[in-house]
Amino acid sequence: MAKTSAPKSKKPSKSDESLSSFSIEPGTKVQITIEAGQSTAGKVPINIRMEHLPLDGAQGEGAPPRKKEPGKAAAWLKARFEPLIHLLKAHDLATWLFIGAVTIYLATRLIGLTQFPIYFFSDEAIQTQSIADLVKNDYRDQAERLLPTYFKNGEYTNLGVSVYLQWLPYIFFGKSAFFTRATSVLITLLAAISVGIILRNVFKARYWWTGALFLSITPAWFLHSRTAFETAEFTAFYAGTLCAYLLYRYRSPRYLYPALFLGALGFYAYSPAQLIVPILAIALLVSDWRYHWENRSTLLKGWALAVVLALPYIRFRLNDLDAPIAQLHVLGSYWVQKTPVLEKVSQYFSEYGIGISPWYWYQPNDRDLQRHRMKDYGNIMVATLPFAILGMAYVLRFLRESSYRTILIAVLVSPVSAALVQTGITRVLIFVVPAAILTALGLERLLQWMTDLRRRVAEPGDGSVPAPGQITLGAIILLAGCALAYFLTQTMDRVAVAALAILLGLQLSGALERFGKWLIQTPMMQTWKDWRLPQSFIAVAIFVILAGANVSMLSNALRNGPLWYTDYGMGGMQYGAFQIFDIIKRYQQEHPNTRIIFSPSWANGTDVVARFFLDDSLPIELASIEGHIQQKLPLDDDTLFIMIPDEYNLARGNSKFKDIRVEKIVPFPNGAPGFYFVRLRYADGVDEMFAAEKAFRDILQETAVTMDGEEVEVRFSYLDSDAQAQSIAAVFDNDPYSLAKTYEANPFVIEMTFPSKRKINGFSIIVGQTDVQITLKCYSAQGAQPVIYTFEGQGTQAQPKLSFDLPGTMEVEMLRVEILNLLSPPPTNVHIWELLLH
Repeated sequence: MAKTSAPKSKKPSKSDESLSSFSIEPGTKVQITIEAGQSTAGKVPINIRMEHLPLDGAQGEGAPPRKKEPGKAAAWLKARFEPLIHLLKAHDLATWLFIGAVTIYLATRLIGLTQFPIYFFSDEAIQTQSIADLVKNDYRDQAERLLPTYFKNGEYTNLGVSVYLQWLPYIFFGKSAFFTRATSVLITLLAAISVGIILRNVFKARYWWTGALFLSITPAWFLHSRTAFETAEFTAFYAGTLCAYLLYRYRSPRYLYPALFLGALGFYAYSPAQLIVPILAIALLVSDWRYHWENRSTLLKGWALAVVLALPYIRFRLNDLDAPIAQLHVLGSYWVQKTPVLEKVSQYFSEYGIGISPWYWYQPNDRDLQRHRMKDYGNIMVATLPFAILGMAYVLRFLRESSYRTILIAVLVSPVSAALVQTGITRVLIFVVPAAILTALGLERLLQWMTDLRRRVAEPGDGSVPAPGQITLGAIILLAGCALAYFLTQTMDRVAVAALAILLGLQLSGALERFGKWLIQTPMMQTWKDWRLPQSFIAVAIFVILAGANVSMLSNALRNGPLWYTDYGMGGMQYGAFQIFDIIKRYQQEHPNTRIIFSPSWANGTDVVARFFLDDSLPIELASIEGHIQQKLPLDDDTLFIMIPDEYNLARGNSKFKDIRVEKIVPFPNGAPGFYFVRLRYADGVDEMFAAEKAFRDILQETAVTMDGEEVEVRFSYLDSDAQAQSIAAVFDNDPYSLAKTYEANPFVIEMTFPSKRKINGFSIIVGQTDVQITLKCYSAQGAQPVIYTFEGQGTQAQPKLSFDLPGTMEVEMLRVEILNLLSPPPTNVHIWELLLH
C-alpha cells in the first residue's frame, strides 16, 4: 500500500484510550486479522476479525480420519523437494516476483546483445579502446597524467568512469563487443534494483516489484541499456543516488555516504552530469534542510567526503580551465552564439519544456536520431501514461512528504543539462527513473482501490463537507491546469496536463472522494459487496502481463529491429561493425598481398571502431576513394577499395577511372548493397586532369570580411570547404573555436588589402598543436617593396595561441601572411582558428 500523509496525532488523553479484550480456550489455534479502514473525519476505523484454525496433527471429535503415512516414494520426493520448499517459504510472494522481474530484466538485455541494436557505435568501442590504451601506456594518458579523470572521445573530453568500468572485462576478455555491452548491462541493473527498493522501503508499495518491470519495458531504456553508451550508466548511478538518499531520509543517516559516492560516480560517468548532479544536490539540500540540520554531524562528514570525491575534477579543471565552454562550442550550443540573452533564455525554457513533455516521451517522434529510437514506440510506452498521470497527481497531493518531493525534483532536474544544447534522448535518459516510479505508484493506487472495494462498499459515508479552503484550492488548480493545457501546442501534452489538473483539483477539493463514496454506495456497486480478488492473484496476473510485454519487446527488436529503418549509413543506423570487420579479416587471409583501403564514411569514429576490431596494427588503410579523385595517389592491381554505395556511384561516374571491377558485395539487412569490394585503375590522360585541377586550386580565392568595423578585401589559399568565403571569415570572427583549414596548400596564405592605411605593431594567431613559421610581408602601398618579417613558434594544447611583436609600428595598405606548417610537407591541411592584428 502506498504511503500517505496524515496529520500528526497528539498524545491521547486517558479519556481517549479504549481497551478491547476477549478470551479463548487453552490450546486453541486462532488467526487474528486487523484491518484499517478509510480515514473519515480524521479518524481511521479498525476492524478485528478472529478465525479458529484446526490444530496441526490434532484429531478432534468429528474430525476426519487421519491420512495414512506417505509411502517411501512420497517420503523420498518430499525429502528431495524439502530444500526448494524451504527456499520458497523463505521469502514472500512480492520478493519472488521482484527476483523474477530482475531475472527478466537481465534476460531481455543479454539475449541477442550483439544483434540489437544492430550497430556497434564508436561511442561504445571507445570505452574499451580507451582502457586498452591506458593499460598499454602504464595507466597514463597522452599528456602523461596518471589515471586521468576524463578521456578524449574525438573532439569531446567526456569519458570517465565508464572507461574504468571496462578495466576488468578488458583484462579478462580483451576487446569484445559482447563483454563491452554486457558490462554496461550489469551496471544498469542498479537502476532496476534501486527503483524497486524505493517503492518498497520508502513508499511501502504493495506491488513494489512492478517498478523494475515498468523500467524494463520503457523503449528508450530498453534500447540504450543494451548499449555501452555512458548515458545508460549515468542513469543507473542516478537511480542509485536517489535510492540511497531516500534511505538516508527514511532509514538511517549513514546512507548519505553511499548517496554521495553514487552521485560522484554519475558525475564522472557522463559530461551532462557535471550540471545535473550539483543541481540535484542543491535541490535536495534545500528540500530537506530541517532533516539535514538535525543530522548536521553526518552532513559535515558528508561534506568532507564530497570534497575528497571532487579532487579528480579539480585536477582536471586545473589542467583544462576552459573545458565546459569548449564542450558547448563543440556541441554547437546556442549559449555560445552571438544572440540576445533573452532569446537564449527563451530557447532554454523551450528545450527544457520538451524534456518533460508527455508528447516527447510517450508519442513516437522524429526529433531523436533513428539509431536512438524504436520504431512505432514512444520513448516511454503510451499505455503506461494513465498510471504515470495518476502517480504524478499522488505525488503533487503529498508534496509535504520528503519522498514525494524527491521524486518531483528528480523529474524537474532531468532536462536541465540537455536544454543547454538540444533536448535528445541520450541527454535526458535519466527521466525514465522517476517516470517508472510514478507509473508504479499510479498502478499501486488503482490496484489499492480495486482490492479494497469490498471494505469501501461496506463503509458508510460520514456526510462530512470539505472545508472552503480545500474547495477553493482545488478549483484554482483545476482552472489553472486547464488554462495551461489550452496554451500547449501538442495534443498529448494538453490531454496529460488537463487530466493531471482535473485529478489533483478534484482530489484536493474533496470532490473525488465524495464522488467515490457515492459511486460505491450505488445499487450496482452494492451487488459487488462480496466481490474480492485475492492480492496474490492480482500480483501474479500483473507480473505475467508485464513480463509478457518484456518478452514481446525483445522478440520484436531481434526479429524486426534490423528492418525498422533503412538508412544504414552515416546519417542513420551506421550499420556494419559487427559484420564487415570479420569479412575483412577473412578476405585478407585469402589475399595477403592485397592493399585494402576501407572507407571511413559509413560511421562516426571509424578509426576507433577499426582499432577495436582489428587492433592497433591496422592491416588496412582508412580512406575514401575521394582521395584518389582529388589527387593522384598510388594505385595498382593489388589495391582493393571497400566503398559505400555513394562512393561506388561516384567512382563509376568519374572519368578518372577505368576497369572498375566489383569482387564482392556485403548487403544491408534489407538486401540492398552495403559495401562494395572494388578494384580499378586510373584512366589514360589522368595526369592532365589533375594538373588542371591543381592549377585552379593554386589561384587565391577572393572575398570581403569585416575587421574592426571596416570591410577588408581578402585573398586566401583554397580551403577545404564548400563555402570558401564563410570559412575564411572564421579566422576573423573573434571566436577561438571556429577555424579554417587549407585544402592542400602549405603555407596557408592570407592577403589583406585595407580601405586605408592601417597601423600594426604585432599580431596573435591560434594555430593549434604544431610548429609553424610565419612570414609577414608588409606593403605600405600597392606595388611598393614589402618589409618582410619571419617568426617561428610552437602551439601546444595548453597554449595554442602565439603572439608576436614587430620591431616598430608599421603603416600598411596591404598585408600578406604566410603560415607554414614545419611538421607536414605539402600537400597538407594547415589550420588557423584566429588571426588578430594589433
